[in-house]
Amino acid sequence: MLVLEKLSKRAAVGHRGIPALELENTLPSIRKAVDLGADIVEVDVQRTKDDVLILSHDENLKRTYGVDINVREALWEELKGIKKGDYGIARLEDAFDVVAGRAGMFVEIKHPEDTHHVFELIERKGVKDWVAVISFHLEVMEELKGKLITGLVYSKPPGMIPQAKKAGCSIVLPKYMLATQKAVDFAHRLKLFVVAWTVNDLAKARELWDRGVDGIATDDIRILKETLKA
Repeated sequence: MLVLEKLSKRAAVGHRGIPALELENTLPSIRKAVDLGADIVEVDVQRTKDDVLILSHDENLKRTYGVDINVREALWEELKGIKKGDYGIARLEDAFDVVAGRAGMFVEIKHPEDTHHVFELIERKGVKDWVAVISFHLEVMEELKGKLITGLVYSKPPGMIPQAKKAGCSIVLPKYMLATQKAVDFAHRLKLFVVAWTVNDLAKARELWDRGVDGIATDDIRILKETLKA
């Protein structure tokens, strides 16, 4: 599995592509992150009213596109023409085509009810070898147990390392403050990879690498590539 191979060698993860240079969760952002050497790219998924999986962290497009529309209540036909400059809303299947196995990919499920739809698309596109599904929701992990590489995301202490292991995860993704030395060592004892998010500071990235994290997610992949060279 490409994602686990990348993590075993320390992985620079492009958080929503490379938002420092391109609009987050867009095809140009993903393409640029991969071109600049991202080992893994992470995207967020929402599902439209007519069951099209699109890339968006938020349900509402106000922050990213300046349009007050809830994507989960809209049809793909309504969304596909929305633009911000040269950027448009992308479908998850288009993102798979852009990455095409040149890097690993984290697909973050925001709503547990989307899990089956995401799994079906991954199966149909034949991308299981280089895609992992991540989520804050344990029920997503439990539904996909034994079917895909999965990772549990969390942001509150004391973390969820034992729960992730029980749910069949291969990866834990703590907010960077929770990636303490004790937590990293504990996860590794349970044979879990650790990916800290979201780090845009060189000093903090170096500190986390020194603790032994297996991956760091960042808005600017160039920062992490610099620390990895050092």
